[in-house]
Amino acid sequence: MLKFYAGTLANPTDDPSIPPSVGIYRFEMDPETGSLQNCGLAARANGPSWVTKYPTLPGIWYAAASSETKSSQNEDVVLALRQEADGTLSRIGAYPTGGTDACHISASSDGKFLFVSNYRNATLAFFEVQPDGSLGGRQTFQLEGRGPNPVRQAKSYAHFMKTDPTGKFLLACNLGADRIHSFRFFEAENRWKQAPDFPYAQSASGSGPRHLVFSPDGRWVYVINELSCTLDTFAWDPEIGSLTLVTSVPTLPPRFHGLNKGAAIALSKDGKFLYVTNRGADLITVFQVDTAPVDGSRMEAGVVLDPVQFIPSGGEFPRFGGLDPSGNFFLAANKKSHNITVFRVDPTNGTLSRGSSAAIAWCTCIEFSD
Repeated sequence: MLKFYAGTLANPTDDPSIPPSVGIYRFEMDPETGSLQNCGLAARANGPSWVTKYPTLPGIWYAAASSETKSSQNEDVVLALRQEADGTLSRIGAYPTGGTDACHISASSDGKFLFVSNYRNATLAFFEVQPDGSLGGRQTFQLEGRGPNPVRQAKSYAHFMKTDPTGKFLLACNLGADRIHSFRFFEAENRWKQAPDFPYAQSASGSGPRHLVFSPDGRWVYVINELSCTLDTFAWDPEIGSLTLVTSVPTLPPRFHGLNKGAAIALSKDGKFLYVTNRGADLITVFQVDTAPVDGSRMEAGVVLDPVQFIPSGGEFPRFGGLDPSGNFFLAANKKSHNITVFRVDPTNGTLSRGSSAAIAWCTCIEFSD
């Protein structure tokens, strides 16, 4: 059985058959059929909205959670967790993030750092990871800037951080200022600083960059924009950490005219297909990526082509979507309908067909274990 953990928000539900969420939940998925089983609470926590496993420390997990005290600072926390033999997660420690509404966590591939995005006050936190999985020194960076949307972009909002394939650079999505910030690690100082040659890329005005993924070969960066509901393709320069916009395509069907917010993005292992979720339209959009060699008569390999499928997410408000480790299934976490829907992936054309579903309140993140 495949196993994963699901992060949630701490809220009651209107459905008496679905209990309120109180932490991180453990699931099992049949690798042949994709059927799900909710195995119950793995760790009690206050709104652990994002959960991730650590790449170099077996059995170590981290979660971004709401403050557990009523202090005047009201900082969110990162929970360091250890996976036990029965699948539960025991707490190693809780560490203030230096901000509020911590919404995303990622780790450096070398296992030295953990990165936390604090959405509300637009601070980025860089933690040093200790040999036992606990967190040491914390460096913070304040994002600046604003965008044209008076409701969503009156100031900067931090949403996502991820290192490039070399581990030398890190990209951060600033939804409020339409920027993708580039940071470089300076080993002699043991610090992350803005890339001196290219501190940030400017997205289209009002786009609201939310999450991104790198192509398998590291040449391209794909960005889902929450506000404009578009998918951008950037060329990536690993020497100076720069992004150059190549193309931008809509994530919604031409005839859709309702309210929508772009959410999650996932890329197949072979780099041929991109998947994004749309909250409001409640659709998953499947894009084909041109992976053919460049021959001078077509667009350069790595550029996103037209969407090949729009499919209902199987619920309401799919905040998260991602592929299982095999790439055979895509899972959509529908936050407002309190369910996870599983889709089988066609390996030839990347399209999805709906399968099983399981109930869970206010799910916001899924991460598979080893």
